[in-house]
Formats: sequence, structure tokens, C-alpha cells
Amino acid sequence: MDEVLFHISQHLEALQVYLNSSIQHGRLMLQTSSDHARTFFTEVWSGQRAANLREGVEQLYLWLADQVGEVKRLAEGLIQPQRFLRQIRHLLENDLSRTGLYFGGLGFLFGGLFGVMLGLSWYRPPPPMQRMRAVVCTGYYGPDSLATVDDLPVPTISSPDQILVQVKAASVDTVDSKICCGYGRVLRKQLYRHSYVSIDRDRIVCGLLQGIIIEIGQKVKNFEVGDEVWFGAPFWSSGTMCECVVVKENMVAKKPRGVGFEVAASLPYAGTVAWNAMVHQAGLNDASTAGKRILVHGGSSPVGCILIQLARLWGGSVATTCSSRATPVAQALGAEEVIVTGRGNVEKQLEVRESFDMIFNTVEGSLSHEACLKFCRPGGRVVTTFPSHIASDSYSFLLRPTYNLWLRIKLLLGLSPWGDLVLSPTTLDQLAALVEDGSLQPVVDKIFSPQDAELAFQHAGSDEAIGKTVIRFRLEHACTCGAYPRSHSCMTAVQTCKRWLSGASFYSNLRKPPNVSHMSPIAWGV
Repeated sequence: MDEVLFHISQHLEALQVYLNSSIQHGRLMLQTSSDHARTFFTEVWSGQRAANLREGVEQLYLWLADQVGEVKRLAEGLIQPQRFLRQIRHLLENDLSRTGLYFGGLGFLFGGLFGVMLGLSWYRPPPPMQRMRAVVCTGYYGPDSLATVDDLPVPTISSPDQILVQVKAASVDTVDSKICCGYGRVLRKQLYRHSYVSIDRDRIVCGLLQGIIIEIGQKVKNFEVGDEVWFGAPFWSSGTMCECVVVKENMVAKKPRGVGFEVAASLPYAGTVAWNAMVHQAGLNDASTAGKRILVHGGSSPVGCILIQLARLWGGSVATTCSSRATPVAQALGAEEVIVTGRGNVEKQLEVRESFDMIFNTVEGSLSHEACLKFCRPGGRVVTTFPSHIASDSYSFLLRPTYNLWLRIKLLLGLSPWGDLVLSPTTLDQLAALVEDGSLQPVVDKIFSPQDAELAFQHAGSDEAIGKTVIRFRLEHACTCGAYPRSHSCMTAVQTCKRWLSGASFYSNLRKPPNVSHMSPIAWGV
């Protein structure tokens, strides 16, 4: 024990000696550094540059003092009005003649009058701020959050490649209903923050619409004022379900000839989704579809109505699932087999049928992707067409800064904020050609007025809807009580298809709503 204490005391003494030596060495270094710094600053202060700097500062001080004195003398002269008036009188009596004074006064008078007249002739009062109606989303709790406002400012063209469109009709799509429930809210909020989307129009529902061009930018080449066009905007962009919209030229295509605005409104989104599913995802075309067995789950949905027609047009054998009310419509569109969803379990009905080469799932929730795979042949595929989930909608506040940075990088690189469906004018032109030659028939179920947007969205999301639900922005025969009355519309979808199946003349029996010309939908209902 004594030996241990002896060694500890030796180590402590050595540590004490080392600390004393370190302190003395540090003190010496600090003293040396201080002496060097003092010498350096003394040399700098006594050098030629320091002398020049001191001289410049002294001259600046003297100049400022002279200026302050001059200002004081001028102020004293202004404060003494009698002295100031004497100087003016001396100037007028000695330096100016009375004739020159008169001519000078007349010159000022006539010059002032001429300037006022010239300004009045050039003045153009600013036009009064025009207002428009729009369907807006005030929250994220479903169709109940929808409202119609009448005081939104009409947008104006801000770029030479933009056009101003007066909207005639807009369709209600699945993605619009999801937006009312919060779909893409985080993405849209970040885009508003980066001014990528107009904040004044952030509440307007998206919508796919048709209208007439009323103004074009200087660099617009493919369109003229008065052209009837259709187009759609992605869900994250500024809303378009309003009376006037400004869009770029490369987003617009000409509406099919011989089709009314309300009918054409049913095609852009549903048609583009169906075309993308058939051509790009499934890899089908007019040559490869022939002889294939195809199932369209949800044949009465807007996308399903188009898929049935495209598959039949290209030679496929089509089966579909739909409600009993929509059965005549599905058969009229070309479905060879109809599985009624209200008559037992759909999966059990599919199990007893022959397998399919391709299945298109257009209805979310009723039949999963995995369940559809069970009914495919070896090598068969399942294509889902309803909007996919956006992960950012469930991000916490901790992940949102990272997401914001990632989004800003994408915008700087010119990439799309979200890899969603691209509403290409090329696809719209192909759909328009099919409509014009009668190969593709639009399906419209009900037409609502803007003030009844909530009812329109509720109907579009119900199981009773067949095809598209449309909101009409035209002022003629405006409806004030929900869907347009039967006397102002064509026959219902079911009645139309029953007559067609029974051999009645379709186009001769189709009644036209007021002021809608050249309408030829396969179904136009109320």
C-alpha cells in the first residue's frame, strides 16, 4: 500500500512540474505575440499610408463643415422673408423687363393648358375589373366543402404563348372528387409557395373543360380567336372550373367538330386515361388487340365507357362489370358479356368464366389489383386507371422541409412536380378524330349548373352515375334546381340505348337541349 502511495505521489509531482512549465511557456508566447502585435500596429500607424488616410479624413471633415455652414446660411435666408423678397424684387427690376415678364407668364399659361389637354387626350380610364363565377373548394371534407363564387377576377394573358378561353362546360372527374377530400394538398401548397401556381386561383377545382378562345398572345400560331377548344389541367395546377381560364398554347387542342360543348367535356380526361392505359401501359393497338379477351371492371365509369369502345374498335372481345341500370349502356357500347355487380359477389361470377388476356380496373376499392390477377391468363396483365396515392399527403411536418427541397430541385430542372398523367394535345387530337368519324361516342349522364356543383360531385361519386357528369357555364337557360330538367335535355342513357338496341334510329330520336348544336352522344341523360 505504501508503495502504491509512493508511486502516486511521484506522478503527481511530475504532473505539477509539467503544468508549471506549460504555464510559463504559454505566458512567454503570449508576451512575445503581444510585443509583435504592438510593433506591427505602431509601424502601420506611423507609415505613409496611415498619414494619407488621416489627411483624407481631415479634408472630408473640413468639407462637411463647409457644407453645413452653407446650409445654415441658406436656411437663414429663407427664414427671413423680407430679405428674400428684396432679392426677388431686385432681380425683376434690374434683370428682367416688364415685357419679358408678361411673355414668360403667357408662355407658362399656354404651356400648362397644352399639357393638360394633351394628357386628357392620351388618358384612357382603366377598364373595370371583370369578375367571373367559379367552383371553389373551401376545405378538405368532401363535396360539402364546395361553393360557387361570383367575384373572382378574370385572369389576363401574361405570356405571349398563352390564350384566354371562355369556358362553356366542365366535367367532374374522379380526381376532382379526391381533391375535395385533400388529394395532393401538400403538393399544391408547396407549389403556391414557390409561385408555380397562381395563389388567387388555388381554391378553384381543376376540371376538364371546353370553351371558345376570346384572346390570344402574340406568339400563338395554331389558334385564332373564336376557335372551339378543349383541354385539361393536372390536379396540382391552378383550377379551371370557372368561366375564364388562361392556358398555354401547347396544352390546348381543337374540339371535335359536330359535338356540343357539354358532350365534348366528357372526353379529355377519361379519354386520355383510357388511351394511356390501352396504348402505353397495356401495349395494345388496332393490330395487337384483335382476338384478345379483355375485362373492363367498372364499364359504366367515364374511363370504362371509353375502354369498352376502344377495345371493340380494335377487334377485342370485351366483358365488363356494371350495375343493372348501366347494362343497356355497356351493351350499346360494345360489351359482349356484362357482369351485374348487384347480383352476387363479382369475384365468384368471374371464377366461373374464361380467363382474360387483359383486365382494366377503373373502380377503386371494389376489386383489388391482386384479385384481378387471379382472373388473368398466363402472361396476362392488369392495368389500374384510377388516381394513385400521393405519399406527400401523409408526410409529417418533419418530412415536409425535405420534400420542399426535392420539389424545388424538380422545378428548377423543368420536371413535372408529380409524375401523373400527361394530358397531351396529340392524344386529344386522336380522340377528336375518332369522335368525328363516329368510332367513339361520348357518354354524358347529367348536366348541372355551377351553383349546384355540390350535387354534381355527389352524383358523380355515386353508384348510379353512368359516364360523365358535366357542369355547364353557359348562361342560356341556366338551371337553379339541380340537374337540368328533362324537357331541356335528351333522353336518358338507358332509354337511348334501349332504342338503339331495338333498332330505332339513334340520331333521329335524339333530342337536343336548347342552344346546343350538332350533338351526337351515345347517351345524354338527366
